[in-house]
Amino acid sequence: MISLKPRFSRKIYLLIFILVIVVMAGVAWQNSNAKHTKGARVEAKYISLGGGYIFSIPAKYAVNETANPGVAVVYSQDITTPPSAKNLDELYSSGVVTVQPVKQLKNSDAKTFKDYVTNTAAADLQKKLNSGSDIKFLKKGDVEAAEVSAILNSGTVLRAAYVLDLPQPVMVVAKEKSDAFKIVSSNLEDLHKTNLKSDITLAAQAAKTVADMLRRQDASGIKGKGTSDFNKNVSKDQLVANLSSSASFLNRSITVVGGSYNGQDFILQLALEPKTKDELPASGVLSLSKQGQNWKLNGFQLPQ
Repeated sequence: MISLKPRFSRKIYLLIFILVIVVMAGVAWQNSNAKHTKGARVEAKYISLGGGYIFSIPAKYAVNETANPGVAVVYSQDITTPPSAKNLDELYSSGVVTVQPVKQLKNSDAKTFKDYVTNTAAADLQKKLNSGSDIKFLKKGDVEAAEVSAILNSGTVLRAAYVLDLPQPVMVVAKEKSDAFKIVSSNLEDLHKTNLKSDITLAAQAAKTVADMLRRQDASGIKGKGTSDFNKNVSKDQLVANLSSSASFLNRSITVVGGSYNGQDFILQLALEPKTKDELPASGVLSLSKQGQNWKLNGFQLPQ
């Protein structure tokens, strides 16, 4: 599913673009195969390990959480240019949905949450878009939530937001209440309370172990974590050569950001963090497959 041969350039926009294509292909593959395996797969989900949340991925959409660290960009596969990490307003105009933690809040009570929604979230939208606002406070089970819209007198919605008061509160933002916005918002939940938690925890740990082996260029260890197909198709010499070609990036800290999950496959995004201000950010991908109760490496892609 994911080629072992990296095709990343050193330019950040191309790094992001190729990562997008790889993740997009993986999500499309997951969605197309989900209906053919009884009882094994689940609806494709996006798992943010850093943000601590999970949501359903709308059909024909992909998610990138490395272009703008801390922000999951949910975009249509019809978008032919890579998501910009710098201008979210332009992305909203193209139908993009974003999901990100609300850093000002942490384990807030109902009053603090509502004060934030009214005095910060809504007020910021009003100021930024020179508009009025509409607020609806909701409950999702026992969790506080709110819908916030920036709206003109004519009734035109300029921006839509959904805020959910998880242990780390999260906000979903889009230009309007599109179908994609509604799917992401309605299926957003706390990663640590989902019934998939145990399996995702095992998969995430496997991914972090492999990421550490990649950083250390431990070819033997990586082979030990591979699926039978991976080990059949990739010789140790090929693996050593591949890791060597990415050595200038593998001296960095590698963070497993999150990825798309369907119960049998987990395609995870890696952030290779710059060590100096002169270095550009870089991204990679890990593909894991479930074999029995274990998650095994099915492929990876690294920058060169």
